[in-house]
Amino acid sequence: MPTKNESLWLASGQAGENQARALTLPIEFTRVVVGDANGNYPPMDSSIIAVVNERLEGAVISHEVDPNDSNQRIVQMAIPPTLDFDAVELLLFAKYGNTEFAHTYFRLAAPYPIRTTENGGAQVKLKYTIRVNQNTDVNTMVSPNLAYTTEEQVNSKFKSVEVTANQSGLADKLHIFKAYADVIMPLSDDGSFLAALVDSTVDLSTGDCRLAAPDGEQMEVNGMLVSHARIVENLKRFRFERIGGVWKA
Repeated sequence: MPTKNESLWLASGQAGENQARALTLPIEFTRVVVGDANGNYPPMDSSIIAVVNERLEGAVISHEVDPNDSNQRIVQMAIPPTLDFDAVELLLFAKYGNTEFAHTYFRLAAPYPIRTTENGGAQVKLKYTIRVNQNTDVNTMVSPNLAYTTEEQVNSKFKSVEVTANQSGLADKLHIFKAYADVIMPLSDDGSFLAALVDSTVDLSTGDCRLAAPDGEQMEVNGMLVSHARIVENLKRFRFERIGGVWKA
């Protein structure tokens, strides 16, 4: 069993960056695939292009240049609590244009428990430093979009309210956007807000469904203070908590 978390810049990742530079296109980190490796520990191999036993996908929620090394980026990834298993390996994907490729492989030092909310789980955030070519044009900004849990986790005890225009939020209500709108979260005695999901009929590519903290309070998304948080996926539920006077996804 490994003694530390390990990462490996893959041959396909290096080739993808080379091709992107040849085409003068930037690369963008897109998603992370998580697997349990059937309980084993695969060897670190630069030719890897898939995990042994894929269980689910996670999201890339932020990445930035390593201030100490321009050949490295610090990437933060999120794994939703939608399945019960022990994660052993992860595979980070990137793309240039419409071409996606496996970029970096991660093997964990010990199996990491991923659990559903029903079994006490919560969204897992992992931060890694990965290798890149300093001459590759990497999109340096990730829009402050919300981390997610799936629609299946919407608890039936919460009644819902449809949002068709800008409004202030209602406590203990699941806000379902039926149209482009902004919702201002209500002041909450327990410091939490079951926020919203966007109905499948709303096209998020042409308009915005956004959430804002209560008047006079701040919101933090992906480590950045923002006035509004834009939802970018349909049928995903969001929850905020007030921590140290700041609302965090």
